[in-house]
Amino acid sequence: MPVPARMTIAGIVEMPYRKAKATQVKRKSGLDENQERWLCATFEYIDRLIEDIEGVLNSPPEGSAFPRTISDIPEERRQMIRDAIPPVRQRLVRVLDDLAVRRDLKGIPASRTIRTNLMTIDITLEELKRKEWGTPGCSLQTAEEMRCIVEGLREMVSALGQRVDAAIGEDSDPGQRT
Repeated sequence: MPVPARMTIAGIVEMPYRKAKATQVKRKSGLDENQERWLCATFEYIDRLIEDIEGVLNSPPEGSAFPRTISDIPEERRQMIRDAIPPVRQRLVRVLDDLAVRRDLKGIPASRTIRTNLMTIDITLEELKRKEWGTPGCSLQTAEEMRCIVEGLREMVSALGQRVDAAIGEDSDPGQRT
C-alpha cells in the first residue's frame, strides 16, 4: 500500500516515494541528484547575474538605441569591480569541481542563440508591419513610410542572419547547426 502524501506547515505536498527515490542514489558529491541540480541551477543563476553586472560595467553597446543603464561609475572604479568578479566565478567553479557536480550539460551553440534572437526580431518586426498605421490622425503617406521602414529593418535582419550562416560555414560541426 503506497504511503499517502502529507501536507507540510508551509502548504507544500511531500511525496514520500519521490523523496526516497531521489535520496537512494548518492553521488560522488555526497548530494543526491535533486540537490546537485539545485546547486548547479543556483550557481548558474549567480553566474548569469554576474554576466549582467559585467555588461553594465562595459557600458551600453556602441550606438545602442535604448541603453539599459547610464554610466555613473568612473572607469577606474569600474575596473576595481571587474577585478573582483573572477574570484567569485572561480569559487563557484571550485565548489562544483570539488563536489564533482557536472555543469557542462546545458551548453547552447552561440550560432543557435543568435539565430533564435534574429528569428524573434523578425517575428516582432512582422507584427509591427501588420499594425494598422492608417488610423485616424495618421496619413496614408505616414502609414506607407512606416511599412517601408519595417520592411527595411527586416531586410537588414535577414542580411545579418546570412552573415551568421556564412561565418559558421564549414568551420562548424553540422551536428551543432540549427
